[in-house]
Amino acid sequence: MMTTVRIGWELVRYRPARFFFTFAVWSLVHASPIVFGLLIGAVFDRLAEDAPGEAWPFVAAFAALAIGRNGLIWLGDVVWLRHLIEQALQVRRNLLGWLLEAPGSRVVPKSPGEAVSTFRDDTDDLLDYLESWVDLGGLILFGVGSVVVMSRIDAGLTGLVLIPVLASGVLTQAFGPVIRRRRRKMRAATEAVTGFIGETFAAVGAITLRNARAPVMSEFHRLNQVRRDAALKDTVLTEILRSVNRNMATIGVALVLLAAGSDLSVGAISVGELTVFLVYLPRLTDYVAFIGDIIVQHRRTGVAFDRIRTLLVDADDETILDRTRVALTDVESDVAATSGSVEPLTRLDVKGLNYRFADGRVGVEDASFQIDQGSFTVVTGVVGSGKSVLVRALLGLLPAAGEVRWNSEEVRDPAAFFVPPRSAYTSQVPRLFSETLADNIALGSRVTRERLREAVQLAVLDPDLERLERGLDTLVGARGVKLSGGQIQRSAAARMFATEAELLVFDDLSSALDVHTENELWDRLFSRRDVTCLVVSHRRAALRRADQILLMSEGRIVDRGTLDELVDRSDLMRRLWASQPPE
Repeated sequence: MMTTVRIGWELVRYRPARFFFTFAVWSLVHASPIVFGLLIGAVFDRLAEDAPGEAWPFVAAFAALAIGRNGLIWLGDVVWLRHLIEQALQVRRNLLGWLLEAPGSRVVPKSPGEAVSTFRDDTDDLLDYLESWVDLGGLILFGVGSVVVMSRIDAGLTGLVLIPVLASGVLTQAFGPVIRRRRRKMRAATEAVTGFIGETFAAVGAITLRNARAPVMSEFHRLNQVRRDAALKDTVLTEILRSVNRNMATIGVALVLLAAGSDLSVGAISVGELTVFLVYLPRLTDYVAFIGDIIVQHRRTGVAFDRIRTLLVDADDETILDRTRVALTDVESDVAATSGSVEPLTRLDVKGLNYRFADGRVGVEDASFQIDQGSFTVVTGVVGSGKSVLVRALLGLLPAAGEVRWNSEEVRDPAAFFVPPRSAYTSQVPRLFSETLADNIALGSRVTRERLREAVQLAVLDPDLERLERGLDTLVGARGVKLSGGQIQRSAAARMFATEAELLVFDDLSSALDVHTENELWDRLFSRRDVTCLVVSHRRAALRRADQILLMSEGRIVDRGTLDELVDRSDLMRRLWASQPPE
């Protein structure tokens, strides 16, 4: 496991040339006040000697240095901001890429609110830490240089004024663990609020029907109060430390004036030399406070990276900090078309599929079956019998044990294998995004308009396009709120059909469809395409059409066959059939 310093170094290695160029620029910016102090001191000495004419060259040098320093600040900002944006995208791409494309099956261990907080806030903490590295060299350079200059003027006075400066650093270090603990609590409270907002939006219909707006708003207020208190404690402690550190400069200036007063009167120290102390000391104290902030950020970064590790579960640190570059200009889409060259499905064999829930309950036990090309296989059973778990385990959406073969070739990573154009899947509750209907069907893939319209027709969604305000270009709203339940399910079906996948897996897709629409959907699909379907359903329209039915009970496939065969020999199948309304 990487240390926090190693994390920072891996971030530096993303684009080292750009980083070290920026590092050099900001080192000059932060160290240049050493020269400013000397120039100001020279000016005051010339004025004290009643030789103002000799002060002008130093004033001119000061002005030229200030202009040059402002130019360096502009250059450093331009280069660094571009680098910061690019690297933030790089880190977030690594996180999202692992969650979407990593081998094997996984369940994200955080709520949506927590995941959003990790993508946003914890990634920002990593980049803030990297930015502190850019500044650190210049801060140290100024600190060492200013102390050397002051020591050559008066070593005793320098030692005296460094006392409050060092006290500032010790104080910051002492409160480090408290800062880290409070930051954890603040982030956890923020996640709770973000997650609650997402869940509230998802359940707005249920909240309205239950007339539960008052208790929901009460809970929202409570979570916000917890977040406010946690954020207040975190911010107050940080700001108190910053205030104390900056006030150390005032204490240092007072010590300089008290200690140097007698030396100034006897000529042991000149006005210009005293000016050098007064110029350096506030900036030196600010820089020590800045270094204290860097120490605090070091601790926060450790917390942030631990939270990122938790979100990504089994990713190694090198994956999180992968250095593949992200382009900000001249970007070409790397979204692949949904079609591709794959071995056509002739037979899918499943043997000994097993999955248990985290609490030990059986999800699927020793499930074995075969699916032939062009067949229509229906998985049925009572509620809770394991139908959805079976198909999710097969597709690698759950980490199941067992053997799966595609045309006799073993599938070692189902989660990566069962994707278009091999397989397409629609869950019980399809997910739509706040985009157009066309975008929801294409789902980021390059799909021609002709294929979109064909997919819409296969899903029996074409009559509805005439009633939508802009047809395929209609914005469907959050989670498809502008569509009916049947339209959402048929949109999800169209999304599957647009992939032209070999195997289509439907998890109770037709539950919100009327009998006529469901029959029309199956008729259109099989009349226009040679497809293979695995369907979770208890509806008569699907059961009648099935080449084979897998009958499940308590996580096991207890029987299989055609509808007539199962109705003839299985009491369970007869009860299921009788429970469905006649067509």
